[in-house]
Order: sequence, then C-alpha cells, then structure tokens
Amino acid sequence: MAQCADLIFADAVQDLARSTGKPLEEVRAAALLSPAYEMLYDFDTGLWQDGPDFFASLIDLDA
Repeated sequence: MAQCADLIFADAVQDLARSTGKPLEEVRAAALLSPAYEMLYDFDTGLWQDGPDFFASLIDLDA
C-alpha cells in the first residue's frame, strides 16, 4: 500500500505542476503540508485507492 501511495503522490505532484505551471518544488511542498498527505498514508481512509487525480484535487496550492 505504501508503494501505491508513493506513486499516487509523485504522479499528483507532477500533474499539478504541469497543469498549473508552478514549480515542482512549490507543488511538492504544498502537497506535503496538505491534510490530504496524512490521509494518503493513513491506509484506513482508503484515499490511496482513489488515484492521483482525486488526491491532487484535495491539495490547495493557494494555502
């Protein structure tokens, strides 16, 4: 499960950086500080099963 979460995180960050034009480092930092990041690795939530698009939708880049 952890490997799936790692891949979802990486894909979501890359997709968000590409779609917003923001630097990868900025998007990664926002994702790491997001409550969604903790939920992604809390396997009881099942967030890791929803894929990178859903995870990316939970990240607020303007926070």
